[in-house]
Amino acid sequence: MTEQLLLKALVFAAERHKDQTRKGKSNIPYINHPIEVAHVLSSFGETEYDLLIAAFLHDVIEDTVKNDIEKENLKNDIRKQFGSNVLEIVLEVSDNKSLSYKERKKLQVINTPNLSDSAKKIKIADKICNILDIKNRPPEKWSNQRKLEYLKWAKSVVNGAVGLNKKLDQYFFDTYNKVHTYLKNNKP
Repeated sequence: MTEQLLLKALVFAAERHKDQTRKGKSNIPYINHPIEVAHVLSSFGETEYDLLIAAFLHDVIEDTVKNDIEKENLKNDIRKQFGSNVLEIVLEVSDNKSLSYKERKKLQVINTPNLSDSAKKIKIADKICNILDIKNRPPEKWSNQRKLEYLKWAKSVVNGAVGLNKKLDQYFFDTYNKVHTYLKNNKP
């Protein structure tokens, strides 16, 4: 049953993100990102189903709704299909898109230390995947300076989430250091 629910979450996320692509030169389907986040978590021993389901769904509220009615309907769908715990984790990691970009980023740094353990783990895995994308599939219009600023900000967010899975934490910092060095040495 639980494996079926995990696959159901993957299908649910794929349907929600079906018309989206990741920022970057390769037009990679957006669904690859939540799959990568869940994969990073499972690669470092995270096997709790609600966590992995929430990893698949972590961007659906933030990135696939156009208005408050649609958002409420989506929240109800997630609650009915995957449970209140999964919904709460997804809500914890979702930015409020009615706020400015700068305010959303500031709030992530402030709020991350107060998140649930599951939400903190998703934050770390999400930032790992985003940092790897900055190196391997960079957003087309981002300057090297903006990429470095993103890394610095991501590290600030993750600093409020560490301490739950030492190997996941170490992988974040190793990834950060490798990409930071790469960007410093490969200026366009």
